[in-house]
Amino acid sequence: MHPNQNNKQKSAILKIVFFTLMISLTVIYTVFTFKGLTSKYGMDQAQIGRQIAKQKGPTTNFIRPVAIQQLSESNKPIDLTKFYDTTHSPLNTLIYAGVIKAFGGDDPEKFAMAKNDNVFELDRIIAGTCILFFMIAIGINYMLISNIFDTKIASIVAIIMLVSDHFWSFSQSGLPQMLMLCIFSGACYLIWKAVQRQEAGLTPIAPVILSGFMFGLLALAHWMTLWIFFGYIIFSISYFKPRGIAAIFSTLVVVAFIAGPLIFNAKHSDGMMGTAYYYINGATGTLQESNFRQLRLPQMQVKELVKNVLQSTLLQTNQIHTHIGGFFLATGFFLSLIHPFRKTSISTFRWAILIMWVFAAIGMSIYGLSDEKLDPNQLHILFMPLMSAFAIALISILWAKTTLGQQQGATGLIPFIVIIVITASPMIIDLRKEFMGYSPKTVAGYSPYTHNQILAKYIDESEVIFTDQPWAVAWYADRKAVWLPSKSTDLSKIEEIASKQNTKIAGILLTPSIRNGRQDYGDLRALSYNILGLSLGGPGYAETHPVTNPIVSTQKGRYNKRIPLVESPQGNYGDYAYTLYTNVDIKKRLDEQRLQESKKQD
Repeated sequence: MHPNQNNKQKSAILKIVFFTLMISLTVIYTVFTFKGLTSKYGMDQAQIGRQIAKQKGPTTNFIRPVAIQQLSESNKPIDLTKFYDTTHSPLNTLIYAGVIKAFGGDDPEKFAMAKNDNVFELDRIIAGTCILFFMIAIGINYMLISNIFDTKIASIVAIIMLVSDHFWSFSQSGLPQMLMLCIFSGACYLIWKAVQRQEAGLTPIAPVILSGFMFGLLALAHWMTLWIFFGYIIFSISYFKPRGIAAIFSTLVVVAFIAGPLIFNAKHSDGMMGTAYYYINGATGTLQESNFRQLRLPQMQVKELVKNVLQSTLLQTNQIHTHIGGFFLATGFFLSLIHPFRKTSISTFRWAILIMWVFAAIGMSIYGLSDEKLDPNQLHILFMPLMSAFAIALISILWAKTTLGQQQGATGLIPFIVIIVITASPMIIDLRKEFMGYSPKTVAGYSPYTHNQILAKYIDESEVIFTDQPWAVAWYADRKAVWLPSKSTDLSKIEEIASKQNTKIAGILLTPSIRNGRQDYGDLRALSYNILGLSLGGPGYAETHPVTNPIVSTQKGRYNKRIPLVESPQGNYGDYAYTLYTNVDIKKRLDEQRLQESKKQD
């Protein structure tokens, strides 16, 4: 057989194996091991998308007290039944809106969970959308890296992306990172083309303007990515000729993209940055979540900000291998900076990547980056494919100089096989655990968040509740939820606001989230200990505490009916893990619902 034919056959076989693995992993992660969305920020964006799909505009069922205060201090009307979101960038929610509409998710009855359902099907659709963007991103990076280096390096990067547990975790979260990866990879492809044209003595303006479109879309996917754009502008000014022209064009395009959402935020909050501005305080001494749960606009504490920026920088440095897709050799990119690549365009392009990454790291330091695997501000993962490509290219050059590296077949690929196996190990271990303990009928709902869906029967669509798990109430129950404030006085003020606009506050839902020890509940902290009394068969701790007694006492509280949201075989503790205190006659409401359903059937 001719060598070229043999190579074509091998290439065809490898492509078939790759796409078979891709399809298999997609099925595994969306069907067999899928437990529901894993990020509350992902759920939040999904519920906003559903609001848009229901033709209610970019409104949210998840209401943050600080957003109420923003409207109050800027003398703008507050309507708890039609509350506009100014926290998230709009692109991901718009995409979710289109997907939800296409699958009929705007019809609340179509995706209602039955008693023994394991997964909320809209969760699966959202995760499937994220996975689709992930697959597209793999394709874009394959084309880009093939252009920069060769198909061997591009293939290795595609494989390690596919077997990276970190990427699959983000794909199941509902977060926009996979959309961002797709867009950023497209932007980098255009930057590479612009660099190539400049090196060839041609004008780079066309790909530069197109890259501006990509960066505009990237900003609409997550405001934090503007930091990456700032890095790109620095590179553009210093490299592309004529100096500054490319940067001006790119900036004008990005400003045109983000102008509309910024004006929208200014209209529905107290400034163009909206509620998202207060994420910056996550890097100060106070907990980020506490800032959103109070009727007070947090003040910038410069001293604390500087201290925590340094802490966040150290965290990024110590865990950079984890943040960059869990691929430990991606940090080899920094070693490649000192290698003299033959092609000037390759040497130039790596500096563009470095500058954009440095500015992304600065942004994450200012706005805060936790050590959580699925931090919503995680931008490092966007750089994983290209950083990995440069690291692998360096290894290829060094390995080719060894005796084994000059061998044909598997022997010449030893370091790359080792890299793939090490990268895939976490995923293989996790899947092994999943399949060994997999039993789809053991529990009614993999994700504890799905328990919130029963609220749709208890609470009317026009009513509002307080809860420590508003993202889940908004998404699974499709009901309006105010994040439980950290002060009883704030709770009373919000009740007063609702009363003035004739909006009914129907109750307070307490879930396991309130006991996770990460939120400050001030004088309402008795609510976090409530289950201790209930688990022993007596009244909840909050029902006897002097501050919370007037609120949830079953004798004289404002919400005096106590209802366990789920029934559990674990006894009272499990039964009351989700406790609804309400002023609604639930029995009467359920009877009315049954009567209406029987009339429909007749």
